[in-house]
Amino acid sequence: MTAERNIAALVGNGLSIAFNPELNLQSITEEVLRRIEESDGGDVVIAMKEIAERALPDGASSAEDFEVLVGAFGAESRTLDVLDTLAALTKPSDKKLRKAIRRVSRFAEQVRDTGISHVLEVIAERSHAYADEAQGLYDLVTAITESFDGKVVIGNLNYDTLMLAALLTVCQSELADMGHGYRRVKVLVDDRVEREVQALRSSSGDFPLGKRVQLLHIHGSLTFWATRDRKIHAKLPKDMLDDGDQWRAIRDDTTNVRPVVVLANRKDKAEHVAKFPFDLAYEMFSGGLAASDHWLIIGYSFKDGPVNSALRAEFIDRDPKPSVLVVTYGDEPRRRDVERAFGWGAEDGSSKTWLTINRDGASGVEKTDDWQDFVA
Repeated sequence: MTAERNIAALVGNGLSIAFNPELNLQSITEEVLRRIEESDGGDVVIAMKEIAERALPDGASSAEDFEVLVGAFGAESRTLDVLDTLAALTKPSDKKLRKAIRRVSRFAEQVRDTGISHVLEVIAERSHAYADEAQGLYDLVTAITESFDGKVVIGNLNYDTLMLAALLTVCQSELADMGHGYRRVKVLVDDRVEREVQALRSSSGDFPLGKRVQLLHIHGSLTFWATRDRKIHAKLPKDMLDDGDQWRAIRDDTTNVRPVVVLANRKDKAEHVAKFPFDLAYEMFSGGLAASDHWLIIGYSFKDGPVNSALRAEFIDRDPKPSVLVVTYGDEPRRRDVERAFGWGAEDGSSKTWLTINRDGASGVEKTDDWQDFVA
C-alpha cells in the first residue's frame, strides 16, 4: 500500500493580494490612517491620533508601514503590563496611588483597543475574494488538497478569512480550524448582548483525528476574540463582524471581548507568539512541517523572525531535505533570502536540489510546470 503524502503550507499577505488587491498592506494602512484622522472623540481619540502621527508622520509609503503602525498600537500592551506590575507592587495603604495607576492602565487599554479596532475593521471589510478571482482561489485550494491524500496543514499569517472561506467551499467535511467543533462559550457582543459562540481549541488533543485538513491562524484572525482576563477565548462568526457593530462596540466599550491577533513590530513578535493561542498554532504548524516532505510557501516575505525560526528548526536536521516550493510575485524575496531563512549556507552547496521559486504569483500557480514537478 502506498503511503499517504502530507503537505505543510504557509500563506502570507501575497496570497491575499493575489485574490483581492484591496488587501495590499499599504492600501490598508492608508485607509486606517484616514479613518483615525477623521475620528471624533475625547482624550482616547486624541492619544490614538498622536500615536499614529508619531509612528508614520509622513503617512503610508510602503507595505512595511503596516507593521510600523500596528506595532505602535501593539506596544500599548507592554505599557499595560508595566502598569499592572506597578499596581500590584504598590503598598496596600496607598490606595490613591494604586487607583491612579489603574486609571492610567485603563486609559492605555482604551487607546490600544481603539486603534486596533480601526485596523481590523478595514481588513474585515475587505476580507473577501473578488467574484472573478474567487474561483482561482478555489482552484488553488483544490489542487493543494487533492494532490496530497494525507495531512494538509496550512499556517495562515493573514488576519483575513479568505483562506478559511475557500477551504469551507472546497473541503468543509475534511477541515478543522482553531474553532472548537462543539465546545461553546458565552460572550457579550455589541450593546452587551450575550451570545453563545465557538470556543477556541485549547490543545492539540482538541483537533479531531478524522479531519485531515488543518487551518492554523498562527498570528490570530479577525474571528479570534478573548475576554480581558484571557480566561475565555472565542471564535466569532464572520457575519457578526460584517455590519461594523462589533468594531464600534470595542470603541464604545459595550463588549467584553477584544480581538486576539499578533499586532507587534518584528522585535516584539517572539514575545507575543509565546502566548495562547499563538503558541498552540505554532506547535501544530511545526508538527505539520515535521510530518511533511513537501512544503509550500505562498506570498511570504521571509522577514518574520518567529516564522523563520519555526521553518529552520524543522528543516535544519532533515536528511533528505523536504521539497520546498516558494510562490511569490516579482524579484523578492531573493533566493539567498530564502536560503538564509532556512539556515542554508554557502558551504551547503546549491539549494536547487530542494528549493524551487516561482515568481509569477499565486493565481494560476497550480497550472505551472513548477507545480507539476512539486507534486510529482
